Amino acid sequence: MIWRLSRSFAIGGFIFVLLLSALWGSFALWFQLPLEVAAKAGVIALFNLLAALTIAGTFWRRARRAFIAYGAAYLALILWWGTIHPTNDRDFAPPVAHGATGVLRGDVLTMQNVRNFSWRSASDFSENWEERSYKLSDLTSADFYLVYFMGPLIAHSMVSFGFKDGRHLLFSIEIRPERGEAFSAIAGFFKRYELVFLAGDERDYLFLRKAQDEDTRLYRLAVTPEQARALLLQYVREANRLELHPQFYNTLTANCTTTIFVLIRSIFPYFPLDWRVLLNGFLPSFAYQHGLVDTRIPLDELIRRAAVSDRIKMGLSEVAFGQRLRENVPDPNAPLRP
Repeated sequence: MIWRLSRSFAIGGFIFVLLLSALWGSFALWFQLPLEVAAKAGVIALFNLLAALTIAGTFWRRARRAFIAYGAAYLALILWWGTIHPTNDRDFAPPVAHGATGVLRGDVLTMQNVRNFSWRSASDFSENWEERSYKLSDLTSADFYLVYFMGPLIAHSMVSFGFKDGRHLLFSIEIRPERGEAFSAIAGFFKRYELVFLAGDERDYLFLRKAQDEDTRLYRLAVTPEQARALLLQYVREANRLELHPQFYNTLTANCTTTIFVLIRSIFPYFPLDWRVLLNGFLPSFAYQHGLVDTRIPLDELIRRAAVSDRIKMGLSEVAFGQRLRENVPDPNAPLRP
């Protein structure tokens, strides 16, 4: 009896692993095989036929040779998969055409490719890439944006650094689609997009999010100027690294939030890995629990006062825009206001 149960579990485990491998292989072929749709579907069908015959071979002796064919096909798939490398030399969509880079000379940080587009709609815009310089000794704050674009569970994360003169430098870690290519969360698991560090004017990024009817929330972070400076320099180092050594985006492990979390842990190594880093719509409770935001007021009030979509207006200067956006947003580094 024990032997039969062990054998049944072994067969069940084998079939489960084989099904997972066939599923992964099918998606890998679909998103990466450089063939027309019909030819691609034919290759995937043949691949899954070998997988089905391999499963049948666990019960039918005549089909056991299919295991060798499937094993050879899967080995070829893995070897081919290893030849797919990220690159910065594609025809990228205009909003992600240039990743940010930075050069630090003494106290002055000079950023290249700072995006400052003018958006009339999500598809109608004027391109503008700038070089901007900032004195690190004037860095005063770091703020965190969550932009909800697909329900309450998942949001896009951005960090903005504030300076004494009222300017803000915003960083957004994003996928880098090619011109005309749409985002797919599933494709993001299969080397479909490169990762890019974008830097820009807050007006650019927030006007775009509002044009796409997304809910923007702003949380001011409880960090010292020294900690904000360390985090900013981590962003710049990583952006410079990606310029030389491109990396694939991954929907789960290398996205806008997990990448920020790695950067923040370089400054605050005691922050634990948490499920809210993956379901980042719940990050406000994580930040509240660990004292990263203003904990002098209840969490639900903090979340309510973080809503800033209605304040995103056209026609304001960079400084006036930043000031308007932060009105009534709780600041843990300032005296408590009613």
